[in-house]
Amino acid sequence: MESSVINAQGAHGGDILSMAKQLGCGVGDLIDMSSNLTPLGMPRGLREALIDRLPEISFLPESGSENLVRLFARKYGCDPRQVLAGNGTTEFIYAVPAGVRSRRALIVAPTYGDYQTAGDWAGLEVEFFFLKPEENFALDFNRLSARLTGGELVFLCNPNNPTGRVVPTKELLAFILAHPASEFLIDESYLPFVEEPTLAGFPLPANLLLLCSSSKIYGIPGLRLGFLVASEEKMARFAARRKPWDVNRMAQVAGEYLLEHGDAYIQSVRDFLAQARPGFVARIAALPGVRVIPGSTNFILCRLTGSLTAGQLREAMLGLRIMIRDCSNFTGLDAHYFRVSLQEPGRNERFLAALAGILGEKP
Repeated sequence: MESSVINAQGAHGGDILSMAKQLGCGVGDLIDMSSNLTPLGMPRGLREALIDRLPEISFLPESGSENLVRLFARKYGCDPRQVLAGNGTTEFIYAVPAGVRSRRALIVAPTYGDYQTAGDWAGLEVEFFFLKPEENFALDFNRLSARLTGGELVFLCNPNNPTGRVVPTKELLAFILAHPASEFLIDESYLPFVEEPTLAGFPLPANLLLLCSSSKIYGIPGLRLGFLVASEEKMARFAARRKPWDVNRMAQVAGEYLLEHGDAYIQSVRDFLAQARPGFVARIAALPGVRVIPGSTNFILCRLTGSLTAGQLREAMLGLRIMIRDCSNFTGLDAHYFRVSLQEPGRNERFLAALAGILGEKP
């Protein structure tokens, strides 16, 4: 019975509640290295801030998250009229293709699968621009430029999920400016993990739509809070169709607290990654039968080089109550790719020991 549960492959990582229920264990019995959340847990003080203001769920939230938007705009030096807060960035991933004038979507892949679904649902002609594994999935601007004909909506995740590769912000902005006939949806959900400035802090080109997430860096995916940032003219079209009360009150409270108090926490996450990631990656790379893709984020993409598939590895790991991400359902990756995220040192050690044991049995 357990085998049939383990073989079920979800569309996303991090579904620890469902997995614990299916395996008949507690959430605390599982080590979740399949999600891309911060390894340091919820920021200190956030829980108390939410508890203190819990009575506010007795009232309607601000209709347009006005205070939250104002704080975001103040932090990044943009106009509040250029910002929308929403029920996670996923809301905007699906709203943007239906709200732009593009008829074709070009997705830089392998990447997050919901971009394709959003393009399909909006009736766009969906095409892929595939990054090359022999180039470690680095973005080649010249090749991408050759694919742009004008009128397309380009989806690009920076840093990219699942590869962990990051494009320098200024280089990306220059590319966007050089292609004004194309529209770009840039997803910066993982940018806070690296030392790169957000595009939200630069003058926004008319052909740019930017996604900023609170879920990953702060470890609060259950609250659902994200932002869409664009030029005032472009944003006016989306604001006119905005639903009232789109962000619940606790998410608004969390966002306000984190925008005012979250910078030190973000730096602590970056410091942890700088200290822990190199050794963790080196130990994976030293194991037989696995290759690590170079990256910069809290998650690491790997490829099994023998006969063992990522699905088989996932099954074996779940037998040890460790969750990893089988990446075979990412368009552009084969059945041998998997992804893991850094956790606290004890959990990292358990994963490394489990991986070494499994690879030792099946080189």
